[in-house]
Amino acid sequence: MQMTLDNPKDQALIIDGVDSTDAPALAGRLAALAPAEKQNALNGPLVQEMITAMQGASVPMVYASESELLDEILVRLAAVDAMTSLTSGAYDCDYFDPNIDLKPRIGTTDNSRTSRYWKFLNPTDHWDAAWRQTPQTPPSTAIAPEYGSVLPFRGECAGAYQLVIYWGLLNGLGADRFALMAEKFGTMLVGPWSLGPISNPATLFMPKAPLEDPPIPGDYMYFQNKDDYPELAPDGFWMGLNSMYMGKDALGTRHYSGMGASWQTEANLRMELSNAYYQDCYPHQIEAPLTEVRFTVRALLQLPKEQNVAIEHSADTDSTFVIHAPNVGSLQNAGYTLNENGVLTNPSTTLGALAGLFGTTPEHIRQFRSAGLSNPPGRISFGGVTAVLFFADPEADRNDPAAVVSVHVHMHRNA
Repeated sequence: MQMTLDNPKDQALIIDGVDSTDAPALAGRLAALAPAEKQNALNGPLVQEMITAMQGASVPMVYASESELLDEILVRLAAVDAMTSLTSGAYDCDYFDPNIDLKPRIGTTDNSRTSRYWKFLNPTDHWDAAWRQTPQTPPSTAIAPEYGSVLPFRGECAGAYQLVIYWGLLNGLGADRFALMAEKFGTMLVGPWSLGPISNPATLFMPKAPLEDPPIPGDYMYFQNKDDYPELAPDGFWMGLNSMYMGKDALGTRHYSGMGASWQTEANLRMELSNAYYQDCYPHQIEAPLTEVRFTVRALLQLPKEQNVAIEHSADTDSTFVIHAPNVGSLQNAGYTLNENGVLTNPSTTLGALAGLFGTTPEHIRQFRSAGLSNPPGRISFGGVTAVLFFADPEADRNDPAAVVSVHVHMHRNA
């Protein structure tokens, strides 16, 4: 049964101006609209859960038609399938690992470490898992989950999640529609959530949503480790997990997946990240796991309503890398103080000042490994010195020399 409500705040899932309250009936109509090869999936429990969660949203979810909602559900189903393939090994994706000299790569097994569809953003930094699509390459071919396009992939979980968003769009809507979208969103990026002032195109399909609402299968969920993990483990990979909500099991328990974690409950995710903290941050400990290791960001997987969603194509990055590493004296002269853990800290400096201590510019400060969508920290490492930085303004341009940051510097050598 559907009814029209006078107060929009009382509505949750609104289709063509009408509040949709009958989930089974709506699922049946969507299945009838879907292509024949997708109708079985539309009749499954995952779609029922999607609709029910949308009906429970605190912020109304508005669609011009059932066809528009169907497009989004097809993208969500394809993204969930892609994440399943990524985490099960069906897609050859894993973390790079400096400990065994396993460098980042995308789309090839040869020494170039990139297929012809991709190029490193910072080609002289062999440990930077960040790429951009090469100019004038067909987007559906460049992003295809195939060997020679993006597989094998060795990166970290932020880049892997972005791949899943692209795969959801490609497989859910088809190559032709994906190509039309790509004409608007421009050059694809894999790895960073932004490149200076330019957002990763994947984020156009990831609007933030209330964490308290029931998650919808296909939603982005960032599961964050204890807040001081980046400060204590500057070379670590487990600041958090960029995960996708995959749906409930037969007993009603929610499950999540992200690269390195397949079909995990919240309790199991907490155990995995807590174990990583104990290993990477010893002797520091997590005192209150339920509140210190937790979900912090949720984003929908949603097709933008506006037609004009274009962003400018990202420019090539200057390949000049760090010139030198600072020593203790130069850091102390710049206002850094040595704390009880032997780490030099500065609670308020600028991005440009920090980059200058390394003899470089802000463009060469990287995103912290496995950072989440919201206000990701930065990292720069050279010559046995690693700095981790946190932006005071979550919306700050990551290349702005005047951006205010707090910094922790680890000296891994005598300096």
